[in-house]
Amino acid sequence: MKTHWKKAFNKEYLGSHDLEGDLVATIDHVEVRKIKGGDGSEESRNVAIFKGNVKPMILNVTSCKQIATFANSKFIEDWNNLPITIYVATVQAFGEQVEALRIKGKQPNLNKPKLTPTSPQWVLAVAYLQKDGTTIDGIRKHYDITEEDLVKLQEEAI
Repeated sequence: MKTHWKKAFNKEYLGSHDLEGDLVATIDHVEVRKIKGGDGSEESRNVAIFKGNVKPMILNVTSCKQIATFANSKFIEDWNNLPITIYVATVQAFGEQVEALRIKGKQPNLNKPKLTPTSPQWVLAVAYLQKDGTTIDGIRKHYDITEEDLVKLQEEAI
């Protein structure tokens, strides 16, 4: 295995040099951090913190829009526990072609726990649906549920 020259700099954040193919990762949470740019100035940026042994990723506007679509929410607090696939793309930036991290437009299909009326999470799912503005999409995002059980869940939440 060869070593990318950028690895010598021990960067704190995930970069194109860290990937040798697609990376499937689950967002633990997103936080706003002050990040130093190449010119030394600091700016606030959204940073995805992942579950497992994955470096944090600075999110650009394009990545934030994609994650917001997956979460069906523009609020970073709603982006917890979302699986994403990160890949390296060649883009035009700063007058040259550079490698950049991007998020695929389709979420990876991870095994989700089944939600049934006998599941311990059932009561929590009912309570979740009783909140103002919540939809069944949030349940489907985190659990596998049959159409029959989905009807039962919605009836209990009324």
